[in-house]
Amino acid sequence: MFSRQYALPAAFALCLAAPAGADEIMSAEDLLATIPGAVLTGISNEDGATPWVQTYGRDGQAKGVFGARDYSSSWAVRRDLWCEDWGSGSGCWRLERVDENTIQPYHGDRKLQNVWTIQRHSDTQPANG
Repeated sequence: MFSRQYALPAAFALCLAAPAGADEIMSAEDLLATIPGAVLTGISNEDGATPWVQTYGRDGQAKGVFGARDYSSSWAVRRDLWCEDWGSGSGCWRLERVDENTIQPYHGDRKLQNVWTIQRHSDTQPANG
């Protein structure tokens, strides 16, 4: 039988063994350092087919194209969740940083099929300013 006195040290050791950076759920600080100012692309996790691209402004607003349809939305970070509101609906996701350009979204504890790809990082400015 496992003694309670060893539970905390064992859990602490597992935390120390986990690699930092990739494959970690992003904190609010990580989200705010990564997504605002960036351009992300992906395939819809609703229908599994429609491509999208979205530019996230640093002002909490975003503009994108879903299939052939232009749209705008607002974004916010709430308790380490990335949240968006399109006016016709909204959603919040936990995001896992897979590598420098790949973000894995989760709805609750469910890993979604399609990843988000960072096409242009937030620290990269367009040529026209």
